[in-house]
Amino acid sequence: MDLNKNFYGFYMDIKKVCVIGAGIMGAGITQIVATSGYEVNLVDIDENILNKALTGITNDLERFYVRKEKMSPEEAQAIVERIHTSTNRDECLAEVQMVIEAVFEDMNLKKQLFKELDEFCAENTILGSNTSSLSITEIASMAQRQERIVGIHFFNPAPVMKLIELVKGTNTSEETLEIAKAFSESLGKTVVIVNDSPGFVTSRLLYVLCNEGVNMLMNGVASAEDIDKACKLAFNFPMGPIELCDLVGNDVYLHIGTYLAHELGEKYRPSPLLKKMANAKLLGRKTKKGFYKYE
Repeated sequence: MDLNKNFYGFYMDIKKVCVIGAGIMGAGITQIVATSGYEVNLVDIDENILNKALTGITNDLERFYVRKEKMSPEEAQAIVERIHTSTNRDECLAEVQMVIEAVFEDMNLKKQLFKELDEFCAENTILGSNTSSLSITEIASMAQRQERIVGIHFFNPAPVMKLIELVKGTNTSEETLEIAKAFSESLGKTVVIVNDSPGFVTSRLLYVLCNEGVNMLMNGVASAEDIDKACKLAFNFPMGPIELCDLVGNDVYLHIGTYLAHELGEKYRPSPLLKKMANAKLLGRKTKKGFYKYE
């Protein structure tokens, strides 16, 4: 699938995408991008994580699409064949027109990564960050060509969730934003555009809900099950705040809360119980144990 865009002389024909980071989000992004017809280079420093990601994508396609007759086995195989994994980042960045970063939510890590991407990638390559809360302007601050850096925030699970939150940094150009929007819509997603602000729209709102749910649990207001049940039945939410903490990861919400408290004030301070869970490595689904236990 090609995107042919010409904005103020800026030509972009997206055929190949590099996804950096093969964790839950990186794997999900890779799956939806490959499903939409793009070649994808998936890179991670750990070969085992890459193998796990590719196996997970293959199993997901079989379980949720082939078995339900939403696609043929041949179509699923073609998607997998469009995915190329490697621990060699430079090789994965060669001849790509779009990079999507999905590494851990650490500002210094992301700033250094985007500095290196800016230096290595071709001049017109779009550089996107899947950060859920960190400032795109700050992430781009060490790069020379900051106009081509944009936030492309997918939601978990990326192949299913319909929204992409595009975040415009202070120096993100309108050309970059338009290309990122066209690319996101080519994945079958609905796009909202947000100006750079801590937590953007979605993470800021959801963090407050989840953090308060954890505080209520800590204070004995109700059990985790009843807090979740109340939110699902009263507000028609697909899952409650405690369940959502376990899905996203208690460590992720701790990082989001710490960042929001630093940027926006004490009312965003993470719950002591959330901090306790993260420090004990009770992170939720990814460790099979959080506020709930998982098989």
